[in-house]
Amino acid sequence: MSRKYLLSLLLVGALVISVVASGCIGGSQTPTSSPTKTQQVQELEIYHWWTAGGEKEAFDALAKKFEKKYPNIKIKANPVSGGGGVNLKMVLQSLMLAGKPPDTFQVHAGYEMARYIKANQLTPIDDIWTEDMKKNYPKVIQQMVIFNNHYYAVPINVHRANVIWYNKQIFKKYGIDPSSIKTIDDLFAVAEKLKENGVTPFALGDRNKWPATQVFEVMLVAVGGVDYYEKFINGEISANDPTLKKVLEYFVKYVEYSNPDHAAKTWDEACALVYKGEAAMTLMGDWANGYFKAKGWKPNVDYGAIPIPAGVYDLVIDTFVLPAKAAHPNAAKKWLSFIGTVEAQNTFNPIKGSIPPRKDAPADPYDPIQKSFIKELSSSETKLIPSIAHGSAVPEAFLADLNDIISELATSKDVNKAATEIINAMKKDLLPNKIKEWHLS
Repeated sequence: MSRKYLLSLLLVGALVISVVASGCIGGSQTPTSSPTKTQQVQELEIYHWWTAGGEKEAFDALAKKFEKKYPNIKIKANPVSGGGGVNLKMVLQSLMLAGKPPDTFQVHAGYEMARYIKANQLTPIDDIWTEDMKKNYPKVIQQMVIFNNHYYAVPINVHRANVIWYNKQIFKKYGIDPSSIKTIDDLFAVAEKLKENGVTPFALGDRNKWPATQVFEVMLVAVGGVDYYEKFINGEISANDPTLKKVLEYFVKYVEYSNPDHAAKTWDEACALVYKGEAAMTLMGDWANGYFKAKGWKPNVDYGAIPIPAGVYDLVIDTFVLPAKAAHPNAAKKWLSFIGTVEAQNTFNPIKGSIPPRKDAPADPYDPIQKSFIKELSSSETKLIPSIAHGSAVPEAFLADLNDIISELATSKDVNKAATEIINAMKKDLLPNKIKEWHLS
């Protein structure tokens, strides 16, 4: 046994022990109202990765409301720290192999669920998806949780990946009208103007690789359009594709307009450059909205948001699922049904900083930027796409390849090499692992 493998086992073991030892964390510790004598209190074990400020409070509020609705069910929440569920995946792997999964757990919609479905570790939940839910969830969001013609998850929120966040004071100083920015070429024209005035146009922090891949996916839809994006995630791009080369050239252009130390910074450190006025803009998901508000900035007063390209919504969605060997499947089904309601989503999302996936959820509790996003999400004119960088659109093995290729491209600027490597990775790790055909148009 190699030392590296042994260390990996020890890390997973330590994570599992720490989670088990944590007991009941998050959620309300006692039911709001006592169950009757004839009712037996059930336990509902939930694993998630919402441990930071804001997101933890959002889950706790959701759990409290659920326990009020079902006083005979007590939530045992086991949060595992690690952005995007990196550590949670290792914990779940150990629990699944031991045949002792939680009753439900958080996972991104799309291909991140595939590992569990292929291993028969999840139970379809077609009975949870009522006609009301099907009517009020956008079709592409439903696609993201359907595998082999069965529903496997219920989305609780929607984040948006294709947003330019900008410092309004800088835009005002240089006479930039944000409403004039609709396309990627519009954006680069503004970047050139800022650069000529000695301002760093874009803040980038790709130390963890995924922010660079997120920029790439935005360039992919901004340059190629939704139809080309669909072809890419379905693995239908051929060698020497001229559009792919142009996408990569635009990615390099974005990097060249960014801070030189981007590879040493994280996404939130890039946001800090915008907050401090050291850069004018950053391309980041709408969790950046929460970052700026936590700093005391007011949306549409101190900072603004520009979807790029206009008319496209790049989806990052958190869901919960039903493990095949869940100890308390009936309690888990009640949870899944609950989080699919307007009541649950408008309890959770205003605190979390995301928006509800249901089109019929009132927008009253949300800030002006979120309200505009809710309106766009519900519009039949908006094109919805699943995120590549956040595990939804492509198999995990291909995403790992792509992260490495794009991260290297950010430094090397070798477009031809990156294009060849992407095509080879599609053949090696996308097509052999493909279990879904996307239909975005």
